[in-house]
Amino acid sequence: MAQKTIFELDLVRIARWHRRCMMVAMGTILIWVGWILLAVNISPFPVAIGAVMWVFYIGISIASVVLVVMMQRANGSGVLSMVLHGLLALPFGFLVLISSASSGGTILRLAGAKMGFFGVSMDETDRLRVGHCRGCGYSREGIELLQECPECRRVPQVI
Repeated sequence: MAQKTIFELDLVRIARWHRRCMMVAMGTILIWVGWILLAVNISPFPVAIGAVMWVFYIGISIASVVLVVMMQRANGSGVLSMVLHGLLALPFGFLVLISSASSGGTILRLAGAKMGFFGVSMDETDRLRVGHCRGCGYSREGIELLQECPECRRVPQVI
């Protein structure tokens, strides 16, 4: 399968999966911090708390595998890349999750999106939709290709 160009990718889908990857990465960090704080502050660490933390960690690991595969799919990667990233996400979930989110973030930055900590904000996603102005998000339906946007006066760039 040939690699897709940035013009063939669904940028809104990439932004959605990027945001989800970053949220699960933060959840992983919070579980690690909670685990450490509980282990340090509770001298005889109860088995029940440890079991609950393991259940949360296994859930986050499964979510990491799913999100990594879906992020790779949104990025336009091939099947082999999706399988390899999914397999690597089992033992190294957090690192592979951050790596996949980083590649999605790079694609979004190259498309001109403004990125925050969790990716593109919901307000910015209109700018990523096909047929909308990249400057203000105005629908360019019925407007000539090189005509300036009636809202922000931005002229689309043609590469």
